Amino acid sequence: MGSLDFELRIVEAEAGRGSHEAPLSEIERSLGTLSRLLSYPDNHYLQLVELLYLIVQSPLPEAAKRISEFGCFVEQCNEFDLEEAYTRTFDVNPACALEIGWHLFGEDYMRGQFLVRMREELAKYDIAESGELPDHLTHVLPVIASMPEEEAQQFSHACVFPALHKMQVALDKCESPYRHLIRCLVQVLESHFGESEPWGENDEKLLSCAKEYPGQNGPRPPGMDDPLRSFPMPGQSCGSKIELVPLQMQYKSSGLEVGRSK
Repeated sequence: MGSLDFELRIVEAEAGRGSHEAPLSEIERSLGTLSRLLSYPDNHYLQLVELLYLIVQSPLPEAAKRISEFGCFVEQCNEFDLEEAYTRTFDVNPACALEIGWHLFGEDYMRGQFLVRMREELAKYDIAESGELPDHLTHVLPVIASMPEEEAQQFSHACVFPALHKMQVALDKCESPYRHLIRCLVQVLESHFGESEPWGENDEKLLSCAKEYPGQNGPRPPGMDDPLRSFPMPGQSCGSKIELVPLQMQYKSSGLEVGRSK
């Protein structure tokens, strides 16, 4: 791939690395590339797909197959087609939204707490915020790559895997090409932090019991993990006052169906 060196520099820039610093780790390279692929498409999109394939090909052949499937879709698209597919998948359909806090909490006030926590994590690791909310996967993945391993494992299992599995169900239902990308992400995270629990029938039933369990996923029955308790708010560690983040909700949590992609 002729543009490999250029794309590696893109990923390094995404992680805030310069050429004088230590090389990126495997998880930084894979999550950095996935973060770019979950951003709005640009003219480097196909090269990034090829780069991700090369990164996971040897350690994760099953994930590489997923990326190959996704690459076949990308190769058939022009820039406008990719932009339209991205918007239709993630910006219009709330069941596939890239904000993990939406999947965990919906419109419940606990999402506000989660957004504050994510903004603190971004500040702690000096990760620049984009125009997306702090719980968007393009922010979450660089945070995971920057965390100490034990903390990243705890965060992934408490907050990230549940959201990804819920997204995966919705993407599979509408047969979106992006289902391959999210499944690859799950496999990358599991390779570093251990096997996760799939989204099951009981989880779906819980979401439908709005009167008994208000909020998108809480409060929970005894024995069910709560993301905010499994990964609690720490004391302020970045030395500055944390601003509250407005929810800016775009979605409603009821009466939604996943539309089939054309």
